Amino acid sequence: MKLTIHIFLILLALVATGCKKNAFTMDFALPEDITINITATYHATDKGGGAQIETVAPVSHGKGSLKGVTRYPVLVYLSLRSSKQATVVYAERGDNIKVTGDNNRMETWKFGGNELNERWSAWRNAYADTISSGNAREINLAVAKYVYANPSDPLSTLLLLTSFSRSEDEGLFRSLWFKLTGEARDPKWTNLVSRADQPTMALTQPAKLHSIVMRSASNGVDTLHTDSVKASLFFFWASGVSERQAYIDSLKSLVKAYPDSSSRIIADVFIDADSMAWRAPLKRDSLSKVNRLWAPAGMADSRIMQLEVRQSPFLIVFSKDGNQRYRGTDISAAFKEFKSLME
Repeated sequence: MKLTIHIFLILLALVATGCKKNAFTMDFALPEDITINITATYHATDKGGGAQIETVAPVSHGKGSLKGVTRYPVLVYLSLRSSKQATVVYAERGDNIKVTGDNNRMETWKFGGNELNERWSAWRNAYADTISSGNAREINLAVAKYVYANPSDPLSTLLLLTSFSRSEDEGLFRSLWFKLTGEARDPKWTNLVSRADQPTMALTQPAKLHSIVMRSASNGVDTLHTDSVKASLFFFWASGVSERQAYIDSLKSLVKAYPDSSSRIIADVFIDADSMAWRAPLKRDSLSKVNRLWAPAGMADSRIMQLEVRQSPFLIVFSKDGNQRYRGTDISAAFKEFKSLME
C-alpha cells in the first residue's frame, strides 16, 4: 500500500509541474488489421527519485497511443507476447514519438520523436530477422558491426547494454566497450540503463589467476598452479544445468588431445552448496585427468566473484601469465583459445 501511494505521489508531482514539459507520447499508426496490447515499462524520474511504471498501450485497428510521464530521459521497453526481445525506445519529456509499420513485428517498425530513435529503428530494421530469431550470437555480431562503425555514437553504448548478450561472449563485450569514445562514453547512458553488472562506464578487469586452492573430489584439497603450465581451462557448472553432459563430452575430447596433465590444467568447478548434487554426476561421467573441484559458496565465493563468473555453465581459459584469454559459454571458442596457448 505504501509503495502504491509513493508511486502515485511521484506521478502526481510530475504531472503537476506541467504535463507538456514532463510527458512524452507515442502515437501508433499501423495497418487496420492489427489489434494488439503492447506492454510498456519504464522508470519515471524526478529530482526526488523515481518509480517503475508498467502500463499498456492498446492498439485497435492499427491506431493507439501511449502517454508517459517523466522529467528526465527514459528508456521505454515495449513488448508483445509473441516477441522474444523487448523493443527499446528512447524518450525525453516533450517528445511525440510516431510509430509506423506495415505488420505486427515491432523490430520492423519505425520510431520517431528524436534522432536517436531514428538510428535505433534503422538498426533494428536492418537486422529484423536476426532479432526475431532470438539468436544471441548473431545479435551480438549485429551490435558489434554497429559499434565498430560508430564508436562515438551513444546508440553503440545503448545497444551493448540492451541488446548484446554479455554472457554469450564476455570477451567481445569487453573489446567493444573499450572502443567506445566521445559522447558514447558519457556516464548518463549507463545511468539511463541502470544495469547491475555495468553500473558505470568503468569496466573492471577480471582477476588474474596464478594459483588456487579448492576442495577436490579425489584429494580433499587441490592446489592448482596455473602459472606453471602453458594453458588452463576451467568449466564452472551448477546443479540443474541441462547441457552439462555436452560440456563434459567436449572436455573428454580435449583431454584426449592433450593427455599430458603436467603441461596443462583442465578443471571443472561445481558452484553450488549441495555436495550430493556435485558427487553423483562425477561418478557417472567417467571424466579423467581433470581436476574435479567444488566451491560450496557458489557465486558468493570470493574467488569466484573475483574471476567474475556470472552464470552457469561458464568457461574461462587462462594463459601462463594469469590473464583470462577467453570468458563465456562457447565451447568451440574456449577450446580454440586453449589450443592456441598449448601450441
